[in-house]
Amino acid sequence: MNKNKIWTKGHIIKEFKVFPDDRGGDFLELGPQLSYIKYYEDILDPSLHVDISVLDAMGIINKLPVRSGSGVKLRYEHPSQEGEVELDLVITNITGHTINNKKEVYTLTCERDGALSNHTTRVVKRYNNKISQSVEDILTIIDKKIFESDETTNECRFYGNYRRPFKCIADLCRKSIPETVGIGSATTGSAGFLFYETLDGYNFRSIDKIFNQQVASNKKSEELYEIFTYEMTPFKAGLDPKNNFMLANEPSFRESHDIIRKLRMGSYSSNNWYFNVITRDVQFNNFKYNQGVEKANEEDVTPLKYKNPPSRVILGVLDTGTTSVSADGSGTDAPQDQARLQAQSSARYSALYSQSLDITIPMNLSLRVGRLINLKFPNLNTDRSVAKNSPESGFYMIARLSHELGNPDGDFTGLTLVRDSFTIHE
Repeated sequence: MNKNKIWTKGHIIKEFKVFPDDRGGDFLELGPQLSYIKYYEDILDPSLHVDISVLDAMGIINKLPVRSGSGVKLRYEHPSQEGEVELDLVITNITGHTINNKKEVYTLTCERDGALSNHTTRVVKRYNNKISQSVEDILTIIDKKIFESDETTNECRFYGNYRRPFKCIADLCRKSIPETVGIGSATTGSAGFLFYETLDGYNFRSIDKIFNQQVASNKKSEELYEIFTYEMTPFKAGLDPKNNFMLANEPSFRESHDIIRKLRMGSYSSNNWYFNVITRDVQFNNFKYNQGVEKANEEDVTPLKYKNPPSRVILGVLDTGTTSVSADGSGTDAPQDQARLQAQSSARYSALYSQSLDITIPMNLSLRVGRLINLKFPNLNTDRSVAKNSPESGFYMIARLSHELGNPDGDFTGLTLVRDSFTIHE
């Protein structure tokens, strides 16, 4: 990463090839026809997406031809990341196709081949291991490996039942318990994982561990990733490299302060009644979100007066798995309080988007969804020498990310950030 250079207009397209049939066959270099690139990641999407806008003055789309299923090789570099970005993609759709007497304009929507293999393969085996190991095994069905994975403490015995790999893993995310649960206090940590794809590969991450700034037990590297700090300031020097870490426009907050809606959903406290279809027992759990849940910042968002009384009664069925050693999980290495963990997981997902913030920054290809960044906002009408931390400042998790290369105004990264806690005003 070159921090001594202004990043706003620093990208270089090294290669843009389209292969009509097979990547080892004929291809056409379309670099001169490339207009702009938009790259997307999302923590709720197991596939990354790349939109490539093409200005075609030679009718290549029909001469080559360019069709859905064609291969794409894309290479570009930017000073915000060391080394080149190299993507082997497959065209999954062609949109916005317009034509006049001189040119055709269209957008190639591309994804990695794992997104297509997900629809042509099925999970058919029985799995008996810890969930984190089962996720790695399921990815081998589409010839993929996990990049970053947090180990789960619980096992889950299940059959694939001919589900698609990504659907099977998504179902396992809700049942996954990180190592922080079951070690020490029984109420430490919370259930709930995320499965998503980044530039580096597939990730299976605990929400708790993300907010706790811990890196997964990644076999490729044991080093902590860098948490970038971005600042909002009213003044920017023209050629100062510090501008790389300044907000490019005004942020847009979309947090939900609707307390009636949150009480209706049971976001703070809920009574959960679960029926166990195997033992025919009914299990009761009173779940309070503020107990034992890892947060990114210090201030609890739960109003004191309403944090304890349950505001919702949830009726459900315990998903214990019919092939478990025993229905209550006592036969596994990590005994499971399934009712508590199932309620915990549901509340964790719903609270994840309690606060949502959209920002635009100078392009930074080193960012990934599912990681934390630190934001600093100035206090209004306060002298800098006595300024306190703004409550909007603090750690956020990157939920969605978009890089845009080729914009006439410069290269920028758009981020949607989420968190479930405030920074203490001090």
